[in-house]
Amino acid sequence: MRPQPVEITVSDLRDALWRAGAARVPANGPSANSGSLFHRTASELIAGEAGWHSILTDTDITDHARLRRHAYDSILGPQLTRMEPALKENGRETLGLWQAVGEACQWLCGVLKAANDLQWIHYDGDSESWQGADRLIASEQPVSREFQLDNWHLPVRISGIPDAVLRDPHSGRWCCVEFKLGDGTDPVDLCQAALYQMLLEADGGAGDIALVRFIPQRKERILTADQIKLARAELLALAGRLAGVVKPAVTMTDVRTNAIQYTATKKQESDIIRILSTFGAEVSSAGNPIVGPTFIRFQLKPAPGVPVKRILNRSDDIGVQLGRTPPWIELEDGVLVVDIARDDRQTVPFSVIRPERDAVQGGSQVPLGVDLNMQVRCVDLSSSDSPHVLVVGTAGSGKTEWLRTAIAALILSNTPDTLRLVLVDPKRVAFRELGASPFLLNSSALVLPPDGSVVGQLDSLIQEMEERYRRFESASIDDLHSWRAKTGGVMPRIVCVMDEFADMMTDPAERRSLEDRVVRLGAKARAAGIHLILATQHPDHKTVTGRLQANLSVRVCLRTTTKLQSQVALKRSGGERLLGKGDLFYSIGDRLWRMQAPYLDEPERRRIFLGE
Repeated sequence: MRPQPVEITVSDLRDALWRAGAARVPANGPSANSGSLFHRTASELIAGEAGWHSILTDTDITDHARLRRHAYDSILGPQLTRMEPALKENGRETLGLWQAVGEACQWLCGVLKAANDLQWIHYDGDSESWQGADRLIASEQPVSREFQLDNWHLPVRISGIPDAVLRDPHSGRWCCVEFKLGDGTDPVDLCQAALYQMLLEADGGAGDIALVRFIPQRKERILTADQIKLARAELLALAGRLAGVVKPAVTMTDVRTNAIQYTATKKQESDIIRILSTFGAEVSSAGNPIVGPTFIRFQLKPAPGVPVKRILNRSDDIGVQLGRTPPWIELEDGVLVVDIARDDRQTVPFSVIRPERDAVQGGSQVPLGVDLNMQVRCVDLSSSDSPHVLVVGTAGSGKTEWLRTAIAALILSNTPDTLRLVLVDPKRVAFRELGASPFLLNSSALVLPPDGSVVGQLDSLIQEMEERYRRFESASIDDLHSWRAKTGGVMPRIVCVMDEFADMMTDPAERRSLEDRVVRLGAKARAAGIHLILATQHPDHKTVTGRLQANLSVRVCLRTTTKLQSQVALKRSGGERLLGKGDLFYSIGDRLWRMQAPYLDEPERRRIFLGE
């Protein structure tokens, strides 16, 4: 399924540029009232029912005074009457507004005359109407374009509504036009216009920009697409940060380079083919073996008439015949894969992950592990598809180490302004080095049951969630990302990591209270920037109930004790076949990936957690 793009607007980017200090709005600039009136009037003159085409003919197409009178009588005057109380104390500004409308009428008449001379438009006397006008200029038409950069994990769709799009009579190319009052904030205005130029290109426009300013006097500035190429990269980089789609800057060392290679010989593949044939399951090679850090993947194709199920059920037989741990066998992308444990298994060090710190939005990606292509895969907590994570794994599977890796990566990609943590540690050893961390939400955010109340902490998160939604409502925005982009305020993402979740679900009354709160946060907290990562050694239906499963969309399954535990975690078996020590399955929806989790050793962990 094609991933849904993250939606942002030109206004979001403009606000971010202001906050970045690219420019400041002058104190003596036009008010919002006059700016709104001017844009409404210009829009109606260009493409409204009372526009230029309703009053001008070919004999008076240059009569901007006639167009100005019409603009006042039919468009601006009625609006001024309705807004008289708000404008009566601002006579000078109203006069400036009228001057700007006059300049706009003169500018528009110049564009129309040039188009008429080129015969792009012509007046039909019989129908008393202009022909071709709709192909010359349009006002306030939404434009959007989807972008995808190599370092983005999701596409971004940027949308906006430019003041006008017209065919430039001088160059013959389509041009985005932005109308401005006052001296304005030229660098930001130019960047905004450049954004519209990028969006216009998607519709076949050549993408010139015209920035037309009307107060204190008319001034036009036209930039070609070639002249703004340098701005494109910076604007798209900003868009990626605002959308929260920038991948961590991962430097992935080829962990196979400095280790003894496991040579997946044709004999090994032949052994598997021979063993299957003795059980009436004829297969052939479907590709070269793939060597991962933990296992070797052999790709097989069943012979015609051989049912796939006959092969899937032979894991134990292959393991016994090869003298190895029974392999995992699965149908993946139309090919049967057989994963055989390596004799010289390798550790993937955490140092291969290099998250990049984003001081504006912060990082929301959690590394899952390294796939067979030696690429780090991450889950993005800010995505509506993956806001909360369930982690399961028995003793020795690497579950607690995976949680530490997730926390370390979040710390490296954030500051305490963009991330706060709530940590629940029933074992009292998993997160002990974070007891004084500036990333903790508050002084009681490292919870050590039974001394600390888990339910109380979840209640505090629910209160914070509801308070954030009230603030979002006041600001007319929907989520944490939009709130940061619009206000520039400090509101950290909160991640609650809970180890040994099952230990707190033994008492029926406590279990119900805890489950109710987790379900409420799971259903609502994502947009508020609050996320849950829950882990358990004992994934059974009493612990991981149907209500919890419905709200924990991402599953990280390390080795499980039984097939039933794997089915609770993944809705399928296989977890019992994993090799432990960070060998894991990642599941979202119906898709399953096998990976090796990076290992965060104690010196590196202390450096990140304690700043040593």
